[in-house]
Amino acid sequence: MKKASSMVSLNETLQSGGTIKRRKISEKLYVDFYYFGNRITKSTGLDDTPQNRVKVRSFLDNSMQKIEARTFRFADAFPGATRKEKKLFTELEGQQFSPEPQHVTFGEYAKTWMNRVLPTITSQSKLKLYESVLNSRIMPYFKKMNFYKITSTELQNFIASMKKESGPDKGQPLSRVRIQNIFIPFRRIWEDAADQHRWNLRNPFETINKHLPSKIRKRNGKVFRYDEWKDFIACAPVFFRPHLEFLIMTGLSASELAGLRKEDVSDKAITLNRSIVLGHEKERLKNDFRYRRIPMTEAIKKLVNQMNEICPNSPQLFPMENGKPFDGNSFRKIVWNKALEESQIAYKTPYSTRHTFCAWALTIGMNPMKLVNLMGHSSKQMVYQVYGDYVEDLEDDVDDIIRYFGVDFLIRPGKKTSPLLTYGDSVGTVGTLTHLTH
Repeated sequence: MKKASSMVSLNETLQSGGTIKRRKISEKLYVDFYYFGNRITKSTGLDDTPQNRVKVRSFLDNSMQKIEARTFRFADAFPGATRKEKKLFTELEGQQFSPEPQHVTFGEYAKTWMNRVLPTITSQSKLKLYESVLNSRIMPYFKKMNFYKITSTELQNFIASMKKESGPDKGQPLSRVRIQNIFIPFRRIWEDAADQHRWNLRNPFETINKHLPSKIRKRNGKVFRYDEWKDFIACAPVFFRPHLEFLIMTGLSASELAGLRKEDVSDKAITLNRSIVLGHEKERLKNDFRYRRIPMTEAIKKLVNQMNEICPNSPQLFPMENGKPFDGNSFRKIVWNKALEESQIAYKTPYSTRHTFCAWALTIGMNPMKLVNLMGHSSKQMVYQVYGDYVEDLEDDVDDIIRYFGVDFLIRPGKKTSPLLTYGDSVGTVGTLTHLTH
C-alpha cells in the first residue's frame, strides 16, 4: 500500500469485512473498517479501476483475517498514518510503540534525555561538560534534525563547522581531543534513542575517528624542569607557595587538595578521603584507588607546618586567602596565570604539577608500583600512558629533585637502600643517594 492520507469521514454503512469506498470529490479508493472500536478510513492512493478494487479487496480481506487472528499491525498496514494514530493502535495491540527515526527530532528526544539523565550525574565536571557542549554546540546544530538524517556525513559537516570562539586562536578549527569530548554526550544520546526505539540504523559514530583532525605530536610541555619550577615559584604570591609545592611533591589534583582537612594529617601520612569539585564536596572520590595515603616526608611536613602557622583557625589544610576551601578556578586566575606570565615560562596548566610529580619520581628512580599507589591509579600502564612521556634532559636535574623532595621520598628512614638507587638506576642516571644525605 502507498502512504495513506489523514482520516476522512464517510457516512456509508460499513460491512462486517470492511468496505471499499470512493469519495465524490476524489478518484481514489478508500478502505473503511472498525479496529478496536475505532473507525478507520484511509485512502489507498489507488485510482478507482476494476483491477485496483480487486487489490484493495484482497488487502481488506487479508487485514480482517489478521484482525480476527490478532496479528494485524496498524503501523505496518498504514505507514503514512500519524504518529498519534500509530501510538494509539500499537499500544492497543499490546506492543511497545517505536516511532521511526525520521519522525523523531534530536531536540525533542535530547530534551527528555537531559531531564532524565543529567540529574543522575554526580560528577560536577562531567555535568558541566555535558551541559556546556549540549547547549552551545550540539543543540543549535541538530535540534530540528531528525535522527534519520544524523549520518556520518552530517557529523563530518558538524566537525567542519565548529571553530574556536574566543582567544588568540578564535576562528580556528577545534582540536581532536575537544571534538571527542563534545561527542561523548552526543553519542550517548544517539545510542540511547536507537536502543529505546529499537532502530536498525548504522551508528554514525563508529567510523568518525578517522574524520577527526590528526593527532599533533607536541614536545612535552606538561612537565617543569627543576630550574623552571624554581623560577615559577618565585613569581607566585607567598601565601600560595606552600600550595604549589605540596601539589608538585604529592601529585594531587586541585580537587583533592581542596578536600584536604587538618584532621586528615597524622605523624606518618596524609589520608585522602574527599575532594571538592566546582565548589561541591563529593561523597566519593573518582574511584577506590584515589583513597590513598601520602607518606609524611620532612619536606611535606615543613609545608604542613607552614600552613598551620599561616591559617591556624582554618579546618582546611590548604585554604584560599579568605579562609574558604581551595578553589582551583580562582587559583588559576589569580596565582597560576600571573606567575606564568611573570616567569615567562611556556604555557602549562595547573594539572602540570601532577605530570611533573610523575616525571620527576620516575626520573629519580621511584619504584613504579609505589608511584602508581601515590597517584591513585590501578596500574602502571595508566601511569606510563598518561604521564610517562620522556622529557628531554630531565635526568640532568636528578640531584636537585632528590634534594627538593628529600631522600625520604624514596626511602623511609631505617629502610635499606635499593641497589638500583645505590649503584645507578634504570633511567640512565648514575650516582648514589649517599652524598645527598650529608
